[in-house]
Amino acid sequence: MTLFRHLVISFYMRHYTVTSQENSLRLDQYLTKVKPDLTRAFIQKLIKGGHVFVNNKKATKASYKLKENDELIVDIPSIKEVGVVAENIPLNIVYEDSDIVVTNKPAGMVVHPTDHGAHVSGTLVNALMYYCKDLSGIGGEKRPGIVHRLDKDTSGLIISAKNDKAHNYISKQIHDRKVKKKYITLLKGHLSPNEGSIESPLEKTHGDKDMKVSGAKNAKYALTHYKVIRYVGDYSLVEVQIVTGRTHQIRVHFSAIGHPVCGDKMYGDKDLNAKLEDLGLKRQFLHAKELVFKLPKNDELIKLSAPLADDLEKVLSEL
Repeated sequence: MTLFRHLVISFYMRHYTVTSQENSLRLDQYLTKVKPDLTRAFIQKLIKGGHVFVNNKKATKASYKLKENDELIVDIPSIKEVGVVAENIPLNIVYEDSDIVVTNKPAGMVVHPTDHGAHVSGTLVNALMYYCKDLSGIGGEKRPGIVHRLDKDTSGLIISAKNDKAHNYISKQIHDRKVKKKYITLLKGHLSPNEGSIESPLEKTHGDKDMKVSGAKNAKYALTHYKVIRYVGDYSLVEVQIVTGRTHQIRVHFSAIGHPVCGDKMYGDKDLNAKLEDLGLKRQFLHAKELVFKLPKNDELIKLSAPLADDLEKVLSEL
Protein backbone atom coordinates (compact mmCIF):
# COMPACT_ATOMS: atom_id res chain seq x y z
CA MET A 1 0.00 0.00 0.00
CA THR A 2 1.50 3.34 -1.07
CA LEU A 3 0.74 6.47 0.91
CA PHE A 4 0.16 9.84 -0.82
CA ARG A 5 -1.11 11.85 2.14
CA HIS A 6 -0.50 15.25 3.65
CA LEU A 7 -3.01 16.43 6.24
CA VAL A 8 -4.16 19.99 6.83
CA ILE A 9 -6.50 20.34 9.81
CA SER A 10 -9.18 23.02 10.06
CA PHE A 11 -12.60 23.18 11.74
CA TYR A 12 -16.16 23.71 10.57
CA MET A 13 -19.36 24.08 12.58
CA ARG A 14 -22.69 22.36 12.03
CA HIS A 15 -25.99 23.55 13.58
CA TYR A 16 -28.94 21.25 14.30
CA THR A 17 -32.39 21.54 15.94
CA VAL A 18 -33.92 18.47 17.58
CA THR A 19 -37.36 17.56 16.22
CA SER A 20 -40.25 15.89 18.06
CA GLN A 21 -39.39 12.57 16.39
CA GLU A 22 -35.86 12.82 17.81
CA ASN A 23 -36.93 13.64 21.38
CA SER A 24 -35.19 11.43 24.00
CA LEU A 25 -32.46 10.22 21.65
CA ARG A 26 -29.00 9.91 23.16
CA LEU A 27 -26.65 12.66 22.01
CA ASP A 28 -24.29 10.22 20.30
CA GLN A 29 -27.20 8.41 18.60
CA TYR A 30 -28.55 11.70 17.26
CA LEU A 31 -25.17 12.79 15.90
CA THR A 32 -24.62 9.40 14.24
CA LYS A 33 -27.98 9.88 12.56
CA VAL A 34 -27.41 13.41 11.23
CA LYS A 35 -23.72 12.80 10.38
CA PRO A 36 -23.65 9.22 9.04
CA ASP A 37 -20.17 9.78 7.55
CA LEU A 38 -18.74 9.92 11.09
CA THR A 39 -18.18 6.81 13.20
CA ARG A 40 -19.79 6.46 16.63
CA ALA A 41 -16.32 6.27 18.20
CA PHE A 42 -15.24 9.56 16.58
CA ILE A 43 -18.48 11.26 17.65
CA GLN A 44 -17.89 10.19 21.25
CA LYS A 45 -14.39 11.67 21.05
CA LEU A 46 -15.88 14.95 19.80
CA ILE A 47 -18.23 15.04 22.80
CA LYS A 48 -15.49 14.22 25.31
CA GLY A 49 -13.22 16.76 23.67
CA GLY A 50 -15.70 19.60 24.19
CA HIS A 51 -16.61 20.08 20.52
CA VAL A 52 -20.39 19.60 21.00
CA PHE A 53 -22.69 22.24 22.50
CA VAL A 54 -26.34 21.84 23.52
CA ASN A 55 -28.23 25.11 23.98
CA ASN A 56 -24.88 26.93 24.07
CA LYS A 57 -23.56 24.74 26.89
CA LYS A 58 -20.69 22.31 26.37
CA ALA A 59 -21.92 18.70 26.36
CA THR A 60 -19.65 16.13 28.00
CA LYS A 61 -21.79 12.98 28.12
CA ALA A 62 -22.61 10.89 25.04
CA SER A 63 -25.59 9.46 26.93
CA TYR A 64 -27.26 12.86 27.39
CA LYS A 65 -30.95 12.60 26.41
CA LEU A 66 -31.99 15.30 23.96
CA LYS A 67 -35.27 17.21 24.10
CA GLU A 68 -37.39 18.65 21.31
CA ASN A 69 -36.14 22.07 20.11
CA ASP A 70 -32.70 21.59 21.66
CA GLU A 71 -30.15 23.57 19.63
CA LEU A 72 -26.89 21.79 18.84
CA ILE A 73 -23.58 23.14 17.58
CA VAL A 74 -20.92 20.64 16.53
CA ASP A 75 -17.35 21.80 15.90
CA ILE A 76 -15.94 19.18 13.52
CA PRO A 77 -12.24 18.98 12.62
CA SER A 78 -11.97 18.67 8.86
CA ILE A 79 -8.97 17.01 7.28
CA LYS A 80 -8.12 18.03 3.73
CA GLU A 81 -6.26 15.21 2.04
CA VAL A 82 -3.73 16.10 -0.64
CA GLY A 83 -3.73 12.74 -2.32
CA VAL A 84 -5.12 9.50 -0.82
CA VAL A 85 -3.94 6.02 0.00
CA ALA A 86 -3.33 3.92 -3.12
CA GLU A 87 -4.68 0.41 -2.55
CA ASN A 88 -4.46 -2.68 -4.73
CA ILE A 89 -8.18 -3.40 -4.96
CA PRO A 90 -9.56 -5.36 -7.97
CA LEU A 91 -11.58 -3.24 -10.40
CA ASN A 92 -13.98 -4.18 -13.18
CA ILE A 93 -12.90 -1.78 -15.96
CA VAL A 94 -15.54 -1.30 -18.64
CA TYR A 95 -13.77 1.43 -20.64
CA GLU A 96 -10.50 3.35 -20.37
CA ASP A 97 -8.48 5.85 -22.39
CA SER A 98 -5.96 8.60 -21.57
CA ASP A 99 -8.72 10.85 -20.16
CA ILE A 100 -11.22 8.70 -18.30
CA VAL A 101 -11.82 5.31 -16.76
CA VAL A 102 -15.30 3.80 -16.40
CA THR A 103 -15.74 1.05 -13.84
CA ASN A 104 -18.54 -1.33 -12.94
CA LYS A 105 -18.63 -0.60 -9.21
CA PRO A 106 -19.66 -3.46 -6.94
CA ALA A 107 -22.27 -2.95 -4.24
CA GLY A 108 -20.67 -2.28 -0.87
CA MET A 109 -17.87 -0.10 -2.25
CA VAL A 110 -17.89 3.55 -1.20
CA VAL A 111 -16.89 5.96 -3.98
CA HIS A 112 -14.76 8.44 -2.01
CA PRO A 113 -12.96 8.44 1.38
CA THR A 114 -14.66 10.40 4.16
CA ASP A 115 -12.93 12.50 6.81
CA HIS A 116 -12.63 10.57 10.10
CA GLY A 117 -15.41 8.25 9.02
CA ALA A 118 -15.83 4.54 8.52
CA HIS A 119 -14.61 4.81 4.91
CA VAL A 120 -11.02 6.02 4.96
CA SER A 121 -9.86 3.11 2.78
CA GLY A 122 -11.27 0.47 0.46
CA THR A 123 -13.02 3.07 -1.71
CA LEU A 124 -13.14 3.45 -5.47
CA VAL A 125 -10.74 6.41 -5.26
CA ASN A 126 -8.24 4.34 -3.27
CA ALA A 127 -8.41 1.64 -5.94
CA LEU A 128 -8.05 4.09 -8.84
CA MET A 129 -5.02 5.72 -7.23
CA TYR A 130 -3.27 2.35 -7.46
CA TYR A 131 -4.65 1.31 -10.85
CA CYS A 132 -4.19 4.52 -12.87
CA LYS A 133 -0.55 5.09 -13.76
CA ASP A 134 -1.25 8.08 -16.02
CA LEU A 135 -2.95 10.54 -13.65
CA SER A 136 -2.12 14.18 -14.23
CA GLY A 137 -4.55 14.97 -11.45
CA ILE A 138 -7.48 17.20 -10.61
CA GLY A 139 -7.07 20.72 -9.22
CA GLY A 140 -3.32 20.37 -8.90
CA GLU A 141 -3.55 17.15 -6.88
CA LYS A 142 -2.54 13.75 -8.19
CA ARG A 143 -5.87 12.00 -7.79
CA PRO A 144 -8.77 10.78 -9.95
CA GLY A 145 -11.78 13.06 -10.38
CA ILE A 146 -15.12 11.47 -9.55
CA VAL A 147 -17.54 13.10 -11.99
CA HIS A 148 -20.74 11.66 -10.52
CA ARG A 149 -21.63 9.42 -7.58
CA LEU A 150 -23.27 6.11 -6.80
CA ASP A 151 -24.49 5.15 -3.34
CA LYS A 152 -22.43 2.55 -1.48
CA ASP A 153 -25.06 -0.15 -1.99
CA THR A 154 -25.78 0.69 -5.64
CA SER A 155 -23.80 -1.28 -8.20
CA GLY A 156 -22.95 -0.29 -11.76
CA LEU A 157 -21.24 2.20 -14.04
CA ILE A 158 -19.38 5.26 -12.83
CA ILE A 159 -17.06 7.66 -14.70
CA SER A 160 -13.76 8.93 -13.26
CA ALA A 161 -11.54 11.54 -14.93
CA LYS A 162 -7.74 11.40 -15.06
CA ASN A 163 -7.16 15.10 -15.67
CA ASP A 164 -8.80 18.50 -15.25
CA LYS A 165 -9.75 18.88 -18.92
CA ALA A 166 -11.64 15.57 -18.97
CA HIS A 167 -13.25 16.28 -15.61
CA ASN A 168 -14.58 19.64 -16.80
CA TYR A 169 -15.72 18.17 -20.14
CA ILE A 170 -17.78 15.37 -18.56
CA SER A 171 -19.05 17.61 -15.75
CA LYS A 172 -20.41 20.09 -18.29
CA GLN A 173 -22.25 17.31 -20.11
CA ILE A 174 -23.84 16.24 -16.83
CA HIS A 175 -24.70 19.84 -15.94
CA ASP A 176 -26.31 20.33 -19.37
CA ARG A 177 -28.19 17.00 -18.90
CA LYS A 178 -26.59 15.47 -21.97
CA VAL A 179 -25.32 12.34 -20.22
CA LYS A 180 -27.91 9.57 -20.41
CA LYS A 181 -27.96 7.43 -17.25
CA LYS A 182 -30.16 4.33 -17.00
CA TYR A 183 -30.73 2.07 -14.02
CA ILE A 184 -32.47 -1.22 -13.28
CA THR A 185 -34.51 -1.48 -10.08
CA LEU A 186 -37.06 -3.77 -8.47
CA LEU A 187 -40.04 -2.02 -6.90
CA LYS A 188 -42.72 -3.05 -4.44
CA GLY A 189 -46.07 -3.80 -6.13
CA HIS A 190 -47.19 -3.49 -9.74
CA LEU A 191 -46.25 -0.04 -11.02
CA SER A 192 -48.97 1.52 -13.18
CA PRO A 193 -49.00 2.96 -15.77
CA ASN A 194 -46.15 0.79 -17.00
CA GLU A 195 -44.38 3.79 -18.53
CA GLY A 196 -44.22 7.36 -17.30
CA SER A 197 -42.36 10.10 -15.46
CA ILE A 198 -42.07 11.42 -11.91
CA GLU A 199 -41.47 15.17 -11.72
CA SER A 200 -41.18 16.18 -8.06
CA PRO A 201 -38.71 18.57 -6.40
CA LEU A 202 -36.47 17.14 -3.68
CA GLU A 203 -35.28 18.75 -0.46
CA LYS A 204 -32.59 17.71 2.01
CA THR A 205 -33.79 17.13 5.54
CA HIS A 206 -32.27 16.23 8.91
CA GLY A 207 -35.29 14.11 9.85
CA ASP A 208 -35.64 10.35 9.49
CA LYS A 209 -34.68 10.48 5.83
CA ASP A 210 -31.93 12.36 4.01
CA MET A 211 -34.18 13.57 1.18
CA LYS A 212 -37.90 14.10 0.65
CA VAL A 213 -40.33 15.29 -2.02
CA SER A 214 -41.08 18.90 -1.18
CA GLY A 215 -42.71 22.06 -2.43
CA ALA A 216 -40.34 24.27 -0.43
CA LYS A 217 -38.51 27.12 -2.15
CA ASN A 218 -35.13 25.49 -1.58
CA ALA A 219 -36.24 22.14 -3.04
CA LYS A 220 -34.46 21.21 -6.27
CA TYR A 221 -36.13 20.17 -9.51
CA ALA A 222 -35.95 16.43 -10.16
CA LEU A 223 -37.21 14.38 -13.12
CA THR A 224 -37.27 10.59 -13.44
CA HIS A 225 -38.49 8.58 -16.46
CA TYR A 226 -39.36 4.90 -16.08
CA LYS A 227 -40.55 1.88 -18.04
CA VAL A 228 -41.68 -1.44 -16.56
CA ILE A 229 -39.67 -4.32 -18.04
CA ARG A 230 -41.90 -6.98 -16.51
CA TYR A 231 -43.80 -7.87 -13.38
CA VAL A 232 -42.08 -10.45 -11.20
CA GLY A 233 -44.62 -11.91 -8.81
CA ASP A 234 -45.78 -9.01 -6.63
CA TYR A 235 -42.96 -6.78 -7.84
CA SER A 236 -42.05 -4.59 -10.81
CA LEU A 237 -38.70 -4.84 -12.59
CA VAL A 238 -38.18 -1.34 -13.98
CA GLU A 239 -35.76 0.52 -16.24
CA VAL A 240 -35.21 4.05 -14.96
CA GLN A 241 -33.65 7.07 -16.67
CA ILE A 242 -32.81 10.04 -14.48
CA VAL A 243 -32.72 13.42 -16.20
CA THR A 244 -31.48 15.18 -13.06
CA GLY A 245 -29.03 13.60 -10.65
CA ARG A 246 -30.27 14.49 -7.17
CA THR A 247 -29.17 12.61 -4.08
CA HIS A 248 -31.20 9.38 -3.68
CA GLN A 249 -33.50 10.59 -6.50
CA ILE A 250 -34.71 7.19 -7.70
CA ARG A 251 -35.25 5.85 -4.21
CA VAL A 252 -37.14 8.93 -2.97
CA HIS A 253 -39.29 9.35 -6.09
CA PHE A 254 -40.57 5.78 -6.13
CA SER A 255 -41.08 5.69 -2.38
CA ALA A 256 -43.16 8.86 -2.68
CA ILE A 257 -45.61 7.17 -5.08
CA GLY A 258 -45.96 4.05 -2.95
CA HIS A 259 -43.57 1.77 -4.84
CA PRO A 260 -40.31 1.85 -2.86
CA VAL A 261 -37.13 0.21 -4.09
CA CYS A 262 -36.85 -3.32 -2.72
CA GLY A 263 -34.16 -3.64 -0.06
CA ASP A 264 -33.93 0.11 0.52
CA LYS A 265 -33.30 0.49 4.25
CA MET A 266 -33.76 4.26 4.29
CA TYR A 267 -36.89 4.89 2.22
CA GLY A 268 -38.26 1.37 1.80
CA ASP A 269 -40.74 -1.04 3.39
CA LYS A 270 -39.14 -2.70 6.44
CA ASP A 271 -41.40 -5.76 6.44
CA LEU A 272 -40.91 -6.31 2.73
CA ASN A 273 -37.14 -5.87 3.07
CA ALA A 274 -37.03 -8.51 5.82
CA LYS A 275 -38.90 -10.95 3.57
CA LEU A 276 -36.58 -10.31 0.63
CA GLU A 277 -33.49 -10.58 2.82
CA ASP A 278 -34.44 -14.20 3.42
CA LEU A 279 -34.20 -14.63 -0.37
CA GLY A 280 -30.71 -13.12 -0.42
CA LEU A 281 -31.36 -9.40 -1.01
CA LYS A 282 -28.92 -7.74 1.37
CA ARG A 283 -29.01 -4.24 -0.19
CA GLN A 284 -31.19 -1.96 -2.29
CA PHE A 285 -32.10 -3.46 -5.66
CA LEU A 286 -30.55 -0.72 -7.78
CA HIS A 287 -27.99 -1.06 -10.58
CA ALA A 288 -26.56 1.62 -12.90
CA LYS A 289 -26.72 -0.31 -16.15
CA GLU A 290 -26.06 2.20 -18.95
CA LEU A 291 -24.17 5.43 -19.71
CA VAL A 292 -24.25 7.41 -22.94
CA PHE A 293 -21.93 10.42 -23.25
CA LYS A 294 -19.29 12.07 -25.45
CA LEU A 295 -15.61 11.24 -25.01
CA PRO A 296 -13.31 14.16 -24.12
CA LYS A 297 -10.63 13.08 -26.59
CA ASN A 298 -12.71 13.29 -29.80
CA ASP A 299 -16.34 14.22 -29.01
CA GLU A 300 -17.38 10.72 -30.07
CA LEU A 301 -20.66 9.50 -28.58
CA ILE A 302 -20.13 6.28 -26.61
CA LYS A 303 -22.64 3.88 -25.07
CA LEU A 304 -21.51 1.63 -22.22
CA SER A 305 -23.46 -1.01 -20.36
CA ALA A 306 -22.99 -3.36 -17.41
CA PRO A 307 -25.03 -6.53 -16.82
CA LEU A 308 -27.18 -6.80 -13.73
CA ALA A 309 -25.06 -7.71 -10.70
CA ASP A 310 -25.01 -11.41 -9.75
CA ASP A 311 -26.65 -10.90 -6.35
CA LEU A 312 -29.59 -9.12 -7.98
CA GLU A 313 -29.93 -11.77 -10.71
CA LYS A 314 -30.06 -14.40 -7.98
CA VAL A 315 -32.90 -12.59 -6.21
CA LEU A 316 -34.87 -12.42 -9.46
CA SER A 317 -34.42 -16.15 -10.01
CA GLU A 318 -35.59 -16.81 -6.44
CA LEU A 319 -38.70 -14.73 -7.04
